[in-house]
Amino acid sequence: MNDGFKQRLVGAIVLLLLALILWPVVFSDPRPDIDKISQIPVTPTFKKYAVAAPVRPKAIAPISRPVEQNILAESDQTKNAQSAEKSGPPPVIDASGLPEAWVLQVASFSLKKNANELKNQLQAKGYKAFTRTVGSGGSLSTRVYIGPRFRKDAFNADKVNIEKEFSVKSLVVRFQQ
Repeated sequence: MNDGFKQRLVGAIVLLLLALILWPVVFSDPRPDIDKISQIPVTPTFKKYAVAAPVRPKAIAPISRPVEQNILAESDQTKNAQSAEKSGPPPVIDASGLPEAWVLQVASFSLKKNANELKNQLQAKGYKAFTRTVGSGGSLSTRVYIGPRFRKDAFNADKVNIEKEFSVKSLVVRFQQ
C-alpha cells in the first residue's frame, strides 16, 4: 500500500468517528420536556371553630375515703411503729424542701456478706431493712439500716426489740439520700 492511500484511509476513519460522536449532539432534541405541573396537592382550607371557655362547676361534693381493710395480720412491732408514726405532728421540712427522715442504724460490718445476712434476717422479721457501703478511715464498711421514718421517736419500740433480739447497740440517725 502506498502512503497516500494510507493517509486517505486514516482520514476517512477519523471523519467517520467524528461524525458518530457529533451525530447525537447535532440531531437530537435540545432538552426533554419537563412536567411543570406540581404533584403536591393544594393546601386544604379548614373551617375555624369557636371554642367555648371552660366552665367551673359551682359545687363539688367531697369524695369520701374508702375504708381500708386489713387483709394481712401484721406483727405487734410494725403495728406499734405505725401507730406511733401516725400520731403526732407532721414531718419537719428541711431547707431543700424535703421532709426530715430518720433511720435506725442497726450495725456496721467490714464484710458485706455479714451485713447482708443481718439485713435478710431483719426483712424476714418484717422490718424495712437496707444496707449502704460507707468509706471511713481509709476502709469500707457496710451499715445495716431500718426505715426511713419521718419521726425520730417512731423507732423507740423497734430499737429496744432489735437490741434485745440481735445483741447490738443501734443508733437513730438522720436519713441521707
